[in-house]
Amino acid sequence: MRNYAETLNLPKTEFPMKANLPEREPQILEKWKSLYTKLKERNKEKKTFVLHDGPPYANGHIHIGHALNKILKDVIVKYRLLSGFDVDFVPGWDCHGLPIEQQVEKELKEKKLSKEALGKVAFRRLCREYANRFVNIQRDEFVRLGVLANWENPYITMDPAYQAQEIRELGRIFSKGMVVRSKKPVYWCIYDKTAEAEAEVEYYDKEDPSIYVKFPLKDYEKTYLLIWTTTPWTLPANLGVMVGEEYTYAFWKVGEETYVVAKDVLESLRSLVGSEGEVLKEVKGTELVGLEYYAPYGDRINKVYPSEFVELSTGTGLVHMAPGHGREDYMVGLRYGLEPFAPLDDEGRFTEEAPEFIRGKRVFEANPLIIEDLQSRGLLLYRGTIRHSYPHCWRCKNPVIFRATPQWFISMEAKANGKSLREKSLEEIEKVQWIPTYGKNRIASMVENRPDWCISRQRYWGVPITVFYCKSCGHVVAEEEVF
Repeated sequence: MRNYAETLNLPKTEFPMKANLPEREPQILEKWKSLYTKLKERNKEKKTFVLHDGPPYANGHIHIGHALNKILKDVIVKYRLLSGFDVDFVPGWDCHGLPIEQQVEKELKEKKLSKEALGKVAFRRLCREYANRFVNIQRDEFVRLGVLANWENPYITMDPAYQAQEIRELGRIFSKGMVVRSKKPVYWCIYDKTAEAEAEVEYYDKEDPSIYVKFPLKDYEKTYLLIWTTTPWTLPANLGVMVGEEYTYAFWKVGEETYVVAKDVLESLRSLVGSEGEVLKEVKGTELVGLEYYAPYGDRINKVYPSEFVELSTGTGLVHMAPGHGREDYMVGLRYGLEPFAPLDDEGRFTEEAPEFIRGKRVFEANPLIIEDLQSRGLLLYRGTIRHSYPHCWRCKNPVIFRATPQWFISMEAKANGKSLREKSLEEIEKVQWIPTYGKNRIASMVENRPDWCISRQRYWGVPITVFYCKSCGHVVAEEEVF
């Protein structure tokens, strides 16, 4: 029988005919582990290329998002290594914060324990152990993907040296007068019971009440300031009404009652109430400033204030002002000496300062109760619902609120060496090469409008703000020596 193998002209290869993966795969992985070091050694005299690694949380196995992130970075790293660069790619892990606390609390609940019963020190030790465990797990999983990096020397945010440097840097910012403590509205998660920075919230569609409320004008008969709100729960904290000084307002009579509204929104209000009504007179917003009205709650007589934040795209042209529950409200209130009143506890429950019928209720539970109360007192013109984009906690995905609490902030406006952080940031943005180019305008717009950065959190597991408070007088000690 003829052997046809000798008639075939096939390429020669050293590849084995069988994969034999159980034996060979560990060898391949071992080779990949040392490849980054070998390539760095080969290119050590060449031009340096540094890729910063925005760290994942050390709170679980890697998922498709982690894989996408690291693989895209790996493409850049390998391309630069093959192009002859000395590449520095140091991977890292964010080991602090609420995601890790939540996972540890979940494990404690399974054992019928709580962090309060355990104590802060013991709870922090569990958080450290949990984070360390998943740093090692995720590192092995990234290596298994073939990602080249300095896996032997990662940066870990809970390392003592790393934390010490954070505190030193914070001390440096303190020494420049750029850190302030004040009571003003911040994003607050009533489920996690902590403040959140603006960068931490996510926006999702949410259905809320949409109501038009009548505020009775003092010294006027059956005449009301008409406001619109999607947050009835903020009405117990009302301290004023804002108007646009240059807008034209109408005294609009419908039946036996007269409503003060912006002239430009009359048509939409007419269709809302199903009546043409009669415009008795028109005035400029400046003429409304200083008028007094009866607050919906609290037996208060409040005033009308001028504001640059009033818009006519929605609502009535008059804006209900709660300085304890809104950023613009707070800014206007500060200008006129109004306190940021917020009668809520950390869980978003109304305190003794609120009307009795909602005390102990959470804000979103109180909405229907407040609406019914307004209806029963003849202060509700219209009720409906609206679906709109609303801020949610990025961790627990529940809606957040604005709540005034004492917090620490890095000021965007305080000047150091003649320039504010906002000004310096915008200057640095101009020096960066942006790919794609539209990223530049996007980040610049964010920095231009970004409020002061809230850096304090009401949690157990994190890097502390090393300031001290006098127990007797409350004086804050934040000198450079404590950092």
